[in-house]
Amino acid sequence: MEKINQNKLINLFKSPKFKKIMIALGVIFYISAFIIAFNPKPFLKLGYLGVFVFSLFGPGMILVPVLVGKLNIFILAFVIALGMACNDSVSWLVGRSGDIIVKRTKKIERLEKTINKFGSWALFFWSLIPFPYDLVGLIAGYLELSYRRFIIPTFFGKFIRFILLGLGIVKYFSKM
Repeated sequence: MEKINQNKLINLFKSPKFKKIMIALGVIFYISAFIIAFNPKPFLKLGYLGVFVFSLFGPGMILVPVLVGKLNIFILAFVIALGMACNDSVSWLVGRSGDIIVKRTKKIERLEKTINKFGSWALFFWSLIPFPYDLVGLIAGYLELSYRRFIIPTFFGKFIRFILLGLGIVKYFSKM
């Protein structure tokens, strides 16, 4: 009985109708994120929870310079990285549905070779640098990379980036 339900669920996720719904929801999510990114102030009043929610939709990196002197750098980096990793999960999920719209091209095949050659290290490096990572999430989903193989290096790359950014800001302003 359990196996039958699991097969139905797998078939649902692979169905063109489900994939089209996921793409539509992804577009709505991206539009919402674009709107929210311009006004982080209401979220800042909620502390770490607000930072997390903003990072779900917006570029949490812009909050580090504003909050580094007010909140714990390590917790702040963790919360922002967690929110942004969840945001990137939407890209991964939309990418999993992308085969109904986008066919494989030479560029996608080159990126797939890079990911297969360097594995999680490539994802870690790309999340470590300020880069439009949504594109990487879309492609990782499109290439059917497992979620675990995608999300772990994504989170840790962002976490380390925000710690380094926060510590760099503190060190810079302590010299002034």
